[in-house]
Amino acid sequence: MPQLKTSADLRVHNQIRLLRAVHGADAPLTRAGAARLLGIGRNTAAALVGELEAAGLLHEVPAETTGRGRPTTLLLPHADGPIAFAADIREDSWTLARIELGGRLTELETGEHDRTPAVFTEIHRATRRHATDRLAALGIAISGPIRDGHRLHISHLGWDDVDLDQHIGADWPPTVIDNDARLAGLAEARRGALRGTRTALHFHIDFDIGGTLLLGRDAQRGAHNIAGEFGHMPLTDSGLRCMCGVQGCWSLNVGTNALVRHFGKEPGYGAGRELGREILARAEDGEAEAGRAVDDNAAALGRGLGALTNALDPEAITLSGLGVELIRLRRDLIEQTCAEGLMAFRRAEPPRILAGTVGSIGPLRGAAEIAYDTILNPEWLRLRL
Repeated sequence: MPQLKTSADLRVHNQIRLLRAVHGADAPLTRAGAARLLGIGRNTAAALVGELEAAGLLHEVPAETTGRGRPTTLLLPHADGPIAFAADIREDSWTLARIELGGRLTELETGEHDRTPAVFTEIHRATRRHATDRLAALGIAISGPIRDGHRLHISHLGWDDVDLDQHIGADWPPTVIDNDARLAGLAEARRGALRGTRTALHFHIDFDIGGTLLLGRDAQRGAHNIAGEFGHMPLTDSGLRCMCGVQGCWSLNVGTNALVRHFGKEPGYGAGRELGREILARAEDGEAEAGRAVDDNAAALGRGLGALTNALDPEAITLSGLGVELIRLRRDLIEQTCAEGLMAFRRAEPPRILAGTVGSIGPLRGAAEIAYDTILNPEWLRLRL
């Protein structure tokens, strides 16, 4: 809890707690439910709600009556309140969405790009097309490490030390950007299968694999904001050299590119994703060659999960993207190879390996979360009150 010097500080602190509770709830909160969740009295809750409604941030409406007793109310986002945009930049495409307080997501626009940093110009133009004066922040998910918050590296696209400050200018809304796998994990921690889990790992598998360590509701970023590049650890004894410069990266054996390579084809982007889906479908239909490619992917995934469990001791591991399909088709193989890689004393209680529940929009959801993190803070709120 931050140091609160005055009663005004305490009031703003509790207002932020209430806004965050409304934003993070599975369903609209009642005023009484919010009071219980925050551990405050009903009178205090009523005062906070009144102040936030007057500021155009919350709107209180009567809940449907279900019996005798005093009717309660639901806390909903105000019609004039802030919204956030979120963008997810894939290796060959992008998506822009609007997210309201409370988490309702509406997709606004999608497009393809030429795999150059010019995609940021496309995102900027799309943002301007859809923006209103309610837009308070933009969060962006991208499939590469971002050093110190502004130096982007995506080796397989040839993006070497791209300076984001040159592409995100003063005419943008307040903008935050982070790695897609980390944001997918953040979405699972706040809105998905990892809610309430104290220590967890999440892996987002697309063309390759990336991940994040989650402590509570937060993804760990490291000293230079680039923690979580698990795909670039030599966990599976691959004899190949990765485009990142490391020999034997885990991502050379896990992901769509590895699936295509195991199938005897040349990996790549664009059509590579379609071929990956075709291989999965053919494996499910019982084709032997496709089945072996999926087996290789699943076994390499399990071996890496076992090694990382030895190091980080998670309660649970979630997978998104291609990982959901690998769990569906090869759960037993993943769990077997994970167990084989665990230290003996860990095997009686291995971590749960789960399919993520946020779905393919995990990075987009996570981008929305970091956008709202920039909104729901005392400095921003004091400007609104």
